[in-house]
Amino acid sequence: MFAILGLALVAAFLLLRRWFGPPRGVHFAPDDPQLLAAKARARDGMPDFWAALIAADPADTDFMIKFNLHHGRAGAAPESIWARAIERRDGAIHGRLANPPLDPAWNEGDAVVIDPAAIDDWCFFRNNVAIGHFITRVMIERSAPHHAAQARKALGW
Repeated sequence: MFAILGLALVAAFLLLRRWFGPPRGVHFAPDDPQLLAAKARARDGMPDFWAALIAADPADTDFMIKFNLHHGRAGAAPESIWARAIERRDGAIHGRLANPPLDPAWNEGDAVVIDPAAIDDWCFFRNNVAIGHFITRVMIERSAPHHAAQARKALGW
């Protein structure tokens, strides 16, 4: 009897922790059709990103690019991560890692040069509404409803 009650309490605790805890991310298979389509839409939309960045409209803020940190490294698992402080300089795309990477060789804030072929997604805010976020949109669809609602609110959707 006590074993069943203890097991039920542990299960309830785990469910509550999963429900109310922070989102743990959404993982995709490398060949996931929705992921691949989102990446293609992002790459096709890069001219819109660059046009907004160059225009420097004060209503447009927080420009970021999501890219594969390990692009071109043989044998390295892909790590899609956001970079902020984006600029094109000397024929290259420069930025700084916007969040802590999984790869311990890198830290949040580290300067990076982004290969255009490594770009997975992009975003910026226009009047506090997120533009872009093609992969994020797919992730939101796959998230628990309360996490999806929080994300939509944070993105102004």
